[in-house]
Parts: sequence; structure tokens; C-alpha cells
Amino acid sequence: MSRTCDVAIVGAGFAGLAAADVLARSGLDIRVFDENPHVGGQLLRRPGGTSHGPGGFEFDGIKRSGLRLVARVARRGVKVNGGTQVLGLFPGNTLLVQGGDGRVSEITARCVLCASGARETYIPFKGWTLPGVISTGSAQILIKSSGMLPAKETLIGGLGPLPFVLAREISRHGGKVSAILDHGGVLDKIGLLRTLPRNLPKLLDGAWIMVLLALRGIRVRPRMRILEASGKTRLESVVAARASGEGAIISGTEIRYQTECLAVGFGFAPNIELLLQAGCIAAHVPERGGWVVQVGDILETSMENVFAAGEVTGIAGARKSLIEGRIAGLAIRERLGCPAPATPQMLHGLACERRDELRYGAVLNRMCRLPGDWVKGIQEETIICRCEDVRMADIRKALAHGFATPGALRKACRCGLGNCQGRICSPILRDILAAVAKPDPARLAAPSVRPPIKAVRLGALAENEEIVTVGSASPPDP
Repeated sequence: MSRTCDVAIVGAGFAGLAAADVLARSGLDIRVFDENPHVGGQLLRRPGGTSHGPGGFEFDGIKRSGLRLVARVARRGVKVNGGTQVLGLFPGNTLLVQGGDGRVSEITARCVLCASGARETYIPFKGWTLPGVISTGSAQILIKSSGMLPAKETLIGGLGPLPFVLAREISRHGGKVSAILDHGGVLDKIGLLRTLPRNLPKLLDGAWIMVLLALRGIRVRPRMRILEASGKTRLESVVAARASGEGAIISGTEIRYQTECLAVGFGFAPNIELLLQAGCIAAHVPERGGWVVQVGDILETSMENVFAAGEVTGIAGARKSLIEGRIAGLAIRERLGCPAPATPQMLHGLACERRDELRYGAVLNRMCRLPGDWVKGIQEETIICRCEDVRMADIRKALAHGFATPGALRKACRCGLGNCQGRICSPILRDILAAVAKPDPARLAAPSVRPPIKAVRLGALAENEEIVTVGSASPPDP
């Protein structure tokens, strides 16, 4: 692999591929890196690592657009390095990359685009670490990659649209869904109607899913909160109860479900660790999904020649990612001296489309916002940090002793210091802090991230004597 290139793109989802498509037209040397063996992100994942077939009817047509983009990028000869981890981004736009063979090397680019997508977030409850309790995304990956159902019958719970999408996928593949325990209410979704004029195809897709679920007899239970998952060695049953609009459990409404599989999902958090480690400025913007990287009109971050596109600038779906990928591609192409004749006009049109998608994303993120009293329902023995076995009682004890920031809690009880490097528990911990300690928002600084941002063997680092010294570009966590 060449050690230098014109543009390095981290992420081969919709945003990364859209940028690569624009940049490839100028003959620039492009390198695209992605952890997955397939291209197109999670939306286009298919069995065997392929990205073929739209996977069912849709009004929006976004999957078909994505498949055409994948084919176009392939025709332009853009090489995507699948199964590759980017471990760090250092001064001079030097990336530390671990290939599929485990070897670590440096790649230096004139411009870097981070389009690393997002991950699911969770509400912890007693028993959520039992075998048989999985995320809605994991269940979709199992179906899409292997053509396998998570179980003969699956109970689904959470917030936002993904639980409903999963129910449709399971029923399409011959599986049974016990029920959908929607933590939100019917009124929470009314806000989507305000986006109707510009987002009719998306709303029709959502309505079509609801019709299909109703035809298959799948019951949706609104304002149901999962209290406990139980079983001796794996999941056997789930207890849920009705909750008020503020999240308080309504006594006497408990229901027990016998099930071998519970799939849960509560929205998404942007994957901004690489950008934080590089020193880019981030901000907490709830209507964009939490901590997002700050960008300007052309999606350049606070670091010169480092751009960001897709979910890292705000959770809003695949169409926003496509638009932002094109914006970033045009901006980088102009930065490198290869502008298209109509670049200003194209950027203006894309900026207007981006604003529409951000408004739609704001409504979706409000749907996934946790109610005010949700923390009160977490039992003392509930595990918060799965890697380090830190429980809610440990968190409350540390808070009582004055450890009231993420960094302080990490030092006090090791929450977030496990193998996942806080990717699962850090958003939970910050939500708990916001609900319980109610600290000054200024003290809840952006997460502190140090390289390598993904787990890597020390031997792999030692084998390459020319790699950069691993240090931190981000400020210490308070």
C-alpha cells in the first residue's frame, strides 16, 4: 500500500462513497478505509459481504440510489480497503491504519474525510447482559449477513424507527415477533407530520411498514418500558410496564413475556472518536443526536484539510449522508485545485437539501430522546459498564462522593476503561450524569479520546518502527 495519497476517506458508507464518486472524476489518488468487508454501510449489507439487491420495496428509493452509487464508484476504479481499522489521525494528516492482515502502517494524505457513521445507544436494565438480549442492529446484521433469524420468536423494544424496521425484516424472513415495546408514545411521532411536504416518500415508507406489521398481527405497545430480563443461563423472560410521558413506571401495569430473544435499540450516537483524537472541536447538539463534530459550510472541521460528512455531523439518515458526501467531495476537489465549473452553484443547491434533511433528523432525534425520569427506574444491581462490571450502585456511590464528571467517574470506578473503550457505556454514563447530578453543561466536555482509538496488539505496533509515537491530541477529560 502506498504511504501517500491525495485523499483518505474513513468509512465506505453513503457519505464516504458519495465523496469518492465526486473525487474520482478528477483523477485524484483516493484511499477508502472501512472496518467491514462490504461497501455501502449497514443499510446495504447483504449475505456474503455483498451489496446486491435493494432488499424490498421502498417509496424513498434510498437503497436503490446507494446501489447505483456503489456500482459507479467501482466503475471509476476506486479501491476500498475493507476489513481495515483506522487507529489514529495525527498532525500532517497521517493516519495510523491496521489492515486485514493485522499489520499497522502509516498513510499520509493531503486531505482527510471522516465518514465513520454511528452506533446504537442503549438504556440499561437488569439482565441486559444475558445471552439472548441483543441490539436491533445486531439482529439486522445477522439477518442481512447470514440470512439467519435471531430466534424463532423475537420480542423487540426501544425508541425510534429501527425497532419497526427490524420487525418488518424478521416477518419478511419468516420469523415471528411477539410484540414491539415502544418506549415512546403515539403523540411523540406527530412531529414527523411537520416534515411532510419535503419528506413524503420517507413517511410513506414508515406508514407502509406499519401496515405490513398490522397485517401480520404484530402488536405495538406504546409507552412500554423494559424493566428486567431474566433467565438462569440465557434469556427466558422479560418484564415490561407502562410508563408516563416523563418516564415514571405506572404501578400495576407489569407484563411478563416468555421469550428466547429480546432485541433493543434506542437511537444512535455519532462515531466521532477519530475526530476527537485528532483535536477537532465537537459540540453537544441533542437535535443532532448528541456529541457531533463542528463543521463549516463546506464540512471542514476545526482542523485544516480535515473534513467530516454523514452521521458524525448529525444523525439524520442515509440521504443526508449522500448529500454531505457530495459537498465534502466538491470542497476537497476545489481545495486540491481540481474544481468543477459549476462548483459554487452545486454547493449552494446541496446546502439547501442538507438543511431539509437536518430538520427531518431533528424530529427523529427528539423521538429517541429519553424521558426525564428514566434514571430513577434503574435498579442498583443493573450493570452499566459491561466490560468492567460496573453497576448502578457503584455509579451512585461515586456520585455521592463528589465524582460528578465523566472523567472523575472513570477514575473512581473504571466505567469506560474496558475493551470497547467506552463506546457502549459512555453515552449512558453522560445521560445518568445529566439526569442525576445535573452538572453545569460546560463541565460535561466532549469525551476524551486517545490513540489507538480501537483495540490493537502491541506487537503489531512494535513491528513497524516507523509509525508515529502514540500520544493524545485531545484535552484531558475533566
